Amino acid sequence: MRVTLPRVIHAEWTKLRALRSTWIVLAATAVVVIGLAAGAAYAQHRHITQGGPAPTTAEAVGGALLGIDLMSLVFGVFGVLLMTGEYGSGLIRATLAAVPRRTPVLWAKAATLVALATPLIAAACLGGLLAGRAILGADGPSLGDPGVLRAALGGAAAAVASGLLGLGIGAMLRHTAGAITTLVAATMVVPALLPFALPESISDDVVRFVPTAAGQAMYAIDSSNNPFPMLSPGGGAAVLALWVAALLAGGAVVLLRRDA
Repeated sequence: MRVTLPRVIHAEWTKLRALRSTWIVLAATAVVVIGLAAGAAYAQHRHITQGGPAPTTAEAVGGALLGIDLMSLVFGVFGVLLMTGEYGSGLIRATLAAVPRRTPVLWAKAATLVALATPLIAAACLGGLLAGRAILGADGPSLGDPGVLRAALGGAAAAVASGLLGLGIGAMLRHTAGAITTLVAATMVVPALLPFALPESISDDVVRFVPTAAGQAMYAIDSSNNPFPMLSPGGGAAVLALWVAALLAGGAVVLLRRDA
C-alpha cells in the first residue's frame, strides 16, 4: 500500500483517538478556562455592585480570555508529548519503518493537533465570553462589540500555535522532560526575565517578538496599559507563525538526520 499524507494523518488520528486520558485532560482544561472567565466576571460584577465603574470592553474581554495562557501551556505540553511519547515508548521505530520518508509523520502530527485543538479551544473562548456576558449582563463582552470576535479568534489561534511550538520542540529534543522544560522556559521564564536582563533601550523591541508576547498581541484589544509595547494583532500572528515554521522546520531536519 502506497504511503500518502492522508493515510499517515489517519494513522496519527487513530493513535490520538485511542488515548482517553488525553481527551479527559484537554476537556477538563477547557472547563477550567471557562471557570476562570466566570470567576473574573464575578469579581468585576462585585466591583460594580460596590460602586465601582463597569469594566471597559478590553477589561471584560481580558477577563473572559484569562485562561488562554493556561490553555496555551497545556496544548504546548500536549504537542511535546505527541512526539516524545513515541520516542519514550519505542513506538517511533515502528512509525518510521511504516513511513520511511519520515517528515510526513511530523506534518501528520501537526495536522491532527490542529484538528483536535481548534474546535476545543474555540469552544473554550466562546464559553468564556458567554460566561462573562451571563454574569455581567450588558456590561459583559459581546461578539458584536468592536474587536471582540477578533480577540476570541486570535486567542484560539495563539493557543493552537503553542501546541505546534511544543511539537517542534519535541521533535528536535526527543526527550519529554527536556522538551517540556525548554517549552516552559521559552514561553514563561525567558519573557519574564528579558526586561531585566536586557538594556532598557532595546528591551521593549526584543520582548514583543518572543512567542508569548506575539500570541498575546493576537487577542489584546487595548494594549495601552501593557508594561511593554505590543505588536499589532496581525504583526503578532505573523511573528508567531514564523516561530512555528522555524521550530517545525528544525524538528523536520532532526527527524531526517538522526536515527530513531
